Amino acid sequence: MIILFITSQLSAYDRNRPKIGLVLSGGGARGLAHIGVLRALEAKKIPIDYIAGTSMGSIIGGLYATGMSTDDLEWVVKSVDWDRVFRANVDRKKQQYSAKQADKDYFVDLEFGLSKEGPKSAKGFAGGQQLMLELQRIVGSIKTQSFDNYPIPFRAIATDLNAAEPYVIDHGDLAMAMRASMAVPLVFGPIEHHGRFLADGGILNNLPVDVAKMMGADIVIAVNISSPLNKIDEDSSIISVSYQSVDVALVQNTIQSLGQADIVIAPDLKDLGAGDFIKYQEFITAGMNGVKAKSLVLDHLSLDDNDYLTSLDSRNLLIREIPKTIEFVSFIGNKRTSIERLSNKTNTLLNTPFVVAKIQDLADELAIDNDILTVTYKVVKNEKGQQGIEFKVQEKNWGPDYLKFGLKVADDFDSNTRVSLLARHHRYNINSKGGEWINDISIGSILQWKSELNQPIDFADKYFLSANLLMSKDSRRFYGNIFNPSLIGQNIDDDFDIQPTGEYDIKDFRFGIDVGANLTENSELRTGLWFMDQNVASVINKSTFDTAINSTFGLRFRYGLDTLNKSIYARSGIDLHTEIGIFNKVQWLNFDIFQRFEISDNTAIHLGFQGDFVNDANDGEILFAYGGLDNFAGYPQHSLLGLNAIVMEIGAFTELDKINLPVFGSPKFIMKGHFGNVWQHHIKFEDMIYGYSAGISLDVANTVLFLGSGYSDGGDFRFYLRLGTGF
Repeated sequence: MIILFITSQLSAYDRNRPKIGLVLSGGGARGLAHIGVLRALEAKKIPIDYIAGTSMGSIIGGLYATGMSTDDLEWVVKSVDWDRVFRANVDRKKQQYSAKQADKDYFVDLEFGLSKEGPKSAKGFAGGQQLMLELQRIVGSIKTQSFDNYPIPFRAIATDLNAAEPYVIDHGDLAMAMRASMAVPLVFGPIEHHGRFLADGGILNNLPVDVAKMMGADIVIAVNISSPLNKIDEDSSIISVSYQSVDVALVQNTIQSLGQADIVIAPDLKDLGAGDFIKYQEFITAGMNGVKAKSLVLDHLSLDDNDYLTSLDSRNLLIREIPKTIEFVSFIGNKRTSIERLSNKTNTLLNTPFVVAKIQDLADELAIDNDILTVTYKVVKNEKGQQGIEFKVQEKNWGPDYLKFGLKVADDFDSNTRVSLLARHHRYNINSKGGEWINDISIGSILQWKSELNQPIDFADKYFLSANLLMSKDSRRFYGNIFNPSLIGQNIDDDFDIQPTGEYDIKDFRFGIDVGANLTENSELRTGLWFMDQNVASVINKSTFDTAINSTFGLRFRYGLDTLNKSIYARSGIDLHTEIGIFNKVQWLNFDIFQRFEISDNTAIHLGFQGDFVNDANDGEILFAYGGLDNFAGYPQHSLLGLNAIVMEIGAFTELDKINLPVFGSPKFIMKGHFGNVWQHHIKFEDMIYGYSAGISLDVANTVLFLGSGYSDGGDFRFYLRLGTGF
């Protein structure tokens, strides 16, 4: 029936031919098949008069509607860093050193705000900063506001969360329209646009056939690339059931739309998933094959060469506003973040050529501030007719007081389980220069309160003053045969008893004022006056010993460098912490450095070195505690006490990519050898202890689940379990 209708209508080309609408559904990376569909329709010389798209369909359809060719679309897909687009937070390389260190101890994707209305949370795992910047890079600043005036009239479909209905976007900023249509729940937060709170259009209208018909389409070609439903049974996880509950609604509205379409193209995407962006060529090929499978129907829509060229020539050319020189920079949306701090980073744009990559990088640098959710931009004109860049700053509406949480569980299967719950309160933008107040609290094996008031001296966050307070109590086990003050200078027996003989609490009080500098994005230098007091109180067992820090006053010099590409299991980079303490009763030098070398896509080499050296301490005093999985794995945690220590490490880890577990992904196999010892005053290299540790680790962001074992010469063969953050 449809074939007869099409044939009768296209017997001769004229401007009254039936108008063809193309409808593109959402489906994540599966939407890249739309490029193949468009390429195959071009090859058949089938004109497209209207396009309506949802989610990824709105991105592919919107770009094509502006006049891009399918070759342009393929270039776009290849040029986008999809890992960056879906990253939940700012690129770690751009973070300041202090922020990098904090991310190691807390669940990075779990942040709550405190306000008079009570606790609040973020709206999505990824703020959408990178997605919006990529869309702006690709689309540019289009002068045309009405989507009806595009070379191909276009509509993007979103969901109005307050009205509980689909919302058709037909004008305004194209990049913003695409971003709203692709605000996938639990991935990207909803976005405010046209005075509405919008989320992914697939929730209510994943295949907007009705929209294409309302635009004026006589014939609607619908391309459905939605992911099929998974099989749910009694063995399915709660996560699988939750996702399926969302997908059921999407599939149901898609099925209803399919019945309204005149022609349906459903590319065979086999096992290709919604996150397989690197397989774009397979998606494009599948889209082209999907059109070929419908050739019997589609061929009747083809035009001859002249008529097809005529249809292309009738399209309007979009004018894009690209300033030759950036004459001014302005900001909107910032309430807590001062203009001075923002301008300090963007003044380098003034009177320079318009370069998208440079503006993107600056937007990222602005968004490093943890009180900011996203920073986007657009080309604007001021009242003087000058062209410039307007940055839109969206601050977190759940700030400026934030809470993060962490967890540390360490068990050596020897009745020695250490559990600590971590919490951080962070207040940003206390004043115009970005003063901060940070409180870290630990409850459990370690009771601790650490408070820091950090005040930048300049608007560039280069130099700062810091007031610090720390109070803590760490409950530890005592191993009399490993450390006995009466046996100082004697070697540890090879067959010593490593059973615990008591418990003790080590209590710390520290107060200091630092002056510091963020030397680079990756490094920090601090020096300051500090007062420190430490004592050891026996809980079980009468053994007593003193610490080298006892009501002492002096100077601390600290330097840190962090170039790791990830906070957990980095494949490349250096992590260095070093400190010099010059106090009236004791002096020390300690450093901890490791470097990772990536040797393949899933394997890295680890080299590490730790050292502690103390001067002007009495025999029988202690300052540092070693032992456990992190260094001497054959000895219990904190069992090797002393004043001087050296530990050298070499190891590797590899990702077992042939195993893919739900949520956790692929596990990692880790092996590390260690060589060193702990002494009092006299370092004897002939006493060096060797050993190893190995195990399997699963991690999501900086949350670790580790199960393994370790051994050290003269120690024991021990098993370890770790769960949580900060490892």
